[in-house]
Amino acid sequence: MRIHWTPSLFTYIFFLLLSSATIAQVNQTSLTEYPLGCVAPSSQTAGLDFTADDSYLRFVEPSNDAYLAIDGNRMKQLVVDQAEIAHRYRNAGNQFWGRIIGTESDHDTALWMMEQLNQTGVENIREDSIVLPPQWIPDRWIISATKGQELVELTSAWPAYGSPGTGPEGLQLELVDVGLGLVTDFFGRDVAGKAVVVHSIPTSGTIINSAARSGAIRRADELGAAAILVVLELPGNLQTAFYDVGTNVPTLSIGSADGAALQKLLTDSPDNNSVKIDVQLEVTMVEGLTTSSVRGEVPASSADAERIVIVAHRDAYFEGASDNASGVATALELMRYFAQVPKSQRIRTIEIIGTPGHHNLARTGHNWLFENRESILDQTVLLINAEHSAHALIDRWGNELCSTNSIGPFSWTINGSEKLTATTLEAFDDFGIPRWTETGGPAGEIRTISTLVPSVVIMHAGVLLHTNIETAEAIPAVSLAATTRAFAKIIDQANGMSLEDLSR
Repeated sequence: MRIHWTPSLFTYIFFLLLSSATIAQVNQTSLTEYPLGCVAPSSQTAGLDFTADDSYLRFVEPSNDAYLAIDGNRMKQLVVDQAEIAHRYRNAGNQFWGRIIGTESDHDTALWMMEQLNQTGVENIREDSIVLPPQWIPDRWIISATKGQELVELTSAWPAYGSPGTGPEGLQLELVDVGLGLVTDFFGRDVAGKAVVVHSIPTSGTIINSAARSGAIRRADELGAAAILVVLELPGNLQTAFYDVGTNVPTLSIGSADGAALQKLLTDSPDNNSVKIDVQLEVTMVEGLTTSSVRGEVPASSADAERIVIVAHRDAYFEGASDNASGVATALELMRYFAQVPKSQRIRTIEIIGTPGHHNLARTGHNWLFENRESILDQTVLLINAEHSAHALIDRWGNELCSTNSIGPFSWTINGSEKLTATTLEAFDDFGIPRWTETGGPAGEIRTISTLVPSVVIMHAGVLLHTNIETAEAIPAVSLAATTRAFAKIIDQANGMSLEDLSR
């Protein structure tokens, strides 16, 4: 058979041969990995590179221009001020640092808050002193692992609140890794008397994670572990502060990089020596400490007027920029805003309460509010919880955490009438506040009294919660402004409603 070489046939064969050569070349070359989308936080990177404040997405509604006096940049400085208080406490030599209840950082925060109120025209500024029960304070901890001559120090280790200590002599233990710590992960594993590593997947924020939800930590404790290390599987090597996990043995969180280092010790050493871990955690139950609730008022024109109460807890782990420096900044700015209203036009007294917070075994803030509920809620028609009121949206790309130029989403809960609910959601919409579609978020600091009067709560509890990279840089000024302006509008609208309107 004779082939007729037409131009089109020649072109077809040429590209067929070219494609074959290309495929052969690809088969001989490894595929190029996707480029990195962002940088995972670590001790080397000093955290995420957050978007500049002027680059965040904004929502502008001209009809709300009256609230432009609420200044996000001014509030951002209030967040920075509180972060600096925490840093001073750390720099004074305290390994367990933040704005910790009963300590110098707690008292410095209270004095700073009172000074801020004095500058805004708020009246009747005072402290309600609180005598504390013995407080759990870890003085010092060092966690390291060895296999043969190889030594790894776990620099991200952070004790779970209320964890038992080891004493100054420490514990020298064999290390065992049980993966996610599910029931089947413990089958055939002898963990008694050993240091048990559990890997935990954050399911929302760091304190809401798979190890806590599946019972892995409790399971390790019940099966006789002598110490428990919980690896938070987030990119980088974050330090994370858990609430009390209820164990009977020293329990600490560690970052994923340190967790990977332990995995390497367990799997890669040719001499097959068992991995030993040295756990030193010295804890003191400190007696004789005190704290306080900071209070102030913007009085109404009438001495017997009803009240609106704004609560913001003052304590924090690390910088605690969202939890809860942002909430304190929101509460202070609201007091500044309403103090500028001529007294003759003030319908209701607005009170601020800076509570000592709930990051402690006694949950002091919760209990103090409940114990004093009758006086706090007397004549109160609306209760607002200013807590985690701003944060950037943090996304995840493979093995990385990525900052964005968007505000992080909020959970919310409202106790009150359909009218209060509609008013609140409209205000959130007006200022472009992203939130869960449905209600049901935590009530936070006011949880013991939130159902006793009409109340509004909106909170962000995302990836960086209770970590050492929840820094002031993670708090966009635009987010502070949006939430605070929404609260101000809610208060203004509520002032046109009776208690019955707000309640039913």
